[in-house]
Amino acid sequence: MNTNASTIAFPIDLVYLWVDGNDAAWQAKRQTYMTGAQTKSTSADATSEARWRNNDELLFSLRSVEMYAPWVNHIYIITDNQRPEWLVPNHPKVTIVDHVEIFPPEAIPIFNSGALEACIHKIKGLSEHFLFANDDTLFAQRVEPTDFFLPDGRPIVRFMHFSRRKAHRKGHYHRMLYRMQNLAKEQTGRLIALAPHHNIDAYCKSTYTHCVEQLYPEEWHQTIFHRFREEGDMHRSFVAYWMVATGNAVMRRVGRYNRVTGGLMGHLRAFLSGRYATDSRVVSANLPDYEKVMRKYNPLMICANDNEHTTPEDCKRMHAFLQAHYPAKSSFEKR
Repeated sequence: MNTNASTIAFPIDLVYLWVDGNDAAWQAKRQTYMTGAQTKSTSADATSEARWRNNDELLFSLRSVEMYAPWVNHIYIITDNQRPEWLVPNHPKVTIVDHVEIFPPEAIPIFNSGALEACIHKIKGLSEHFLFANDDTLFAQRVEPTDFFLPDGRPIVRFMHFSRRKAHRKGHYHRMLYRMQNLAKEQTGRLIALAPHHNIDAYCKSTYTHCVEQLYPEEWHQTIFHRFREEGDMHRSFVAYWMVATGNAVMRRVGRYNRVTGGLMGHLRAFLSGRYATDSRVVSANLPDYEKVMRKYNPLMICANDNEHTTPEDCKRMHAFLQAHYPAKSSFEKR
C-alpha cells in the first residue's frame, strides 16, 4: 500500500496492552485470583505463562514506531498499576492508562485481554482513528497512515485464512473467532469466514464504541467481569467483522503473496525463489531460525510470539533478534 502519507489529514493514535509478567507482586496477585471459584469456567489455555511473560517486546515495539511509523500521534499503554522501568517519565507522546481509569472498580483486578479490549474506547483523549497492538507486535518496515486507513477515514482490516470446519478442534481462540463471525452475520447478514492477522489493527473509536455498547451489550459486559479468559467471551474481532460487513472498513487479505508485485509473473518468481512479501508474519520464538522467516516473507509487521513451549533459551534468542533489528534507543527510553 504505502501511498503518500499526505493523503491522510487526521491524527492516528496507538494503543498497547502491556503487563510486566515478571513482576513478583503482580504474579502474587494473579495467583490469588487463579486459585478458587473465579477460574472454574476459564478455558484451559487462559493461564499459560506465555500470556504475560515480559521479554522487553514493548521496548523494541516502541523503537519500531520511532523507526518506521514516526507519524503516530500519541501512544497509550494500558497497564495494571505498572510502568516500564526504562520508559521516560512524562514523555509528551506517551500516556500510561491504568486499568482503574477504564474499568468499573468491581471488575478489577483483570487478567483477561478480551476484557481489556472491551474497554479501550474509554481511554480519555483517544483519537477517533487509532491502531491497536499487543506489546509483541512490531513494525518491520516503513509504514504510512495509508497502510491502515483510507483517506475517507475507513480502517483497512487485515484478514487471513480460517477454517470454520476445523475451528472447534483447534482451541479456545478459534472457537471464539467462529462465534464472533456468527454474531457479526446475525447483525449484518454477511458471514466473513476469515481470521484477524494477529498484528497491529486499525479502528475508528465511534464504530468500536457502537459495537461494544450497542451490539450485544450484555455479552460485552459479562466479558468485562471475567478476570481470565472464558468460553463465551466477546473479542475485538467482532468489531472488525462488523466494520467490513457494513462497509465501515475495507478488507485486505494477508498471505505470503499479498505484497508481491508483477502480477502472475511476480507470483511465479516468488514461488520459484521462495522469497515472498506479506503484510504480516508471526515469528514464533521456538522457531530455529528467525532470520530465515524475515528473508522468506519480507513482512511489513511481525509478531514476536512466544507460547507454552517457549524455553528460556528461546527468549534469549528472540531478545537478541529484536536487538539486532532495532538496535538504537528510542526517545521513549531513559538514557
